Amino acid sequence: MNSMLAASKRLVPLLLVSAAWAGCASNDRVIESPVVNAIPPLKPGVYSIKAVDVPPVPTKQVEPEFPPELGSILSGQATVMFTAGADGKVTDASVVKADDILFGEAAVTAILKWRFTPARLKGVPVNCRMTMPFYFSSPWGSYQIESGASLPSPGTAGGSLGPSGGSGGSDSGGMELQRH
Repeated sequence: MNSMLAASKRLVPLLLVSAAWAGCASNDRVIESPVVNAIPPLKPGVYSIKAVDVPPVPTKQVEPEFPPELGSILSGQATVMFTAGADGKVTDASVVKADDILFGEAAVTAILKWRFTPARLKGVPVNCRMTMPFYFSSPWGSYQIESGASLPSPGTAGGSLGPSGGSGGSDSGGMELQRH
């Protein structure tokens, strides 16, 4: 009888801990929807960043907002392709790759607000296609969001931004920018 009592004393704390962990588990987890798109050929009048003498230089940078719908996800990334125009404005922005479609949409929204000193070829401003990765880090930390709860204002997604080598195609960027 004493051995049964001793065994039950050890089993009760284990059951309580297991019940507590089960109560913390949630089936409301966000499932990411990854995106991968092929890079189309260059349009006429648009140059690869490798083909210009002077690459575009950002004069205005806007960070993407972390999508509130992805509140239970801690981080993510998206790579966008775009044209930095001869007028310094961004056009033809699209998602090349993203951990989730919402990260991709946030990155496209942000890059469309960027401005550049135009690329130059033989001293003349030209349209230049580039790719740029955006890195997201949750502003809310790692806690679960309960159904119906509203999130605090996140500000921005954070992370480092910069044109990169992209997918390795001839139209991908070759310079690296770091945010300070």
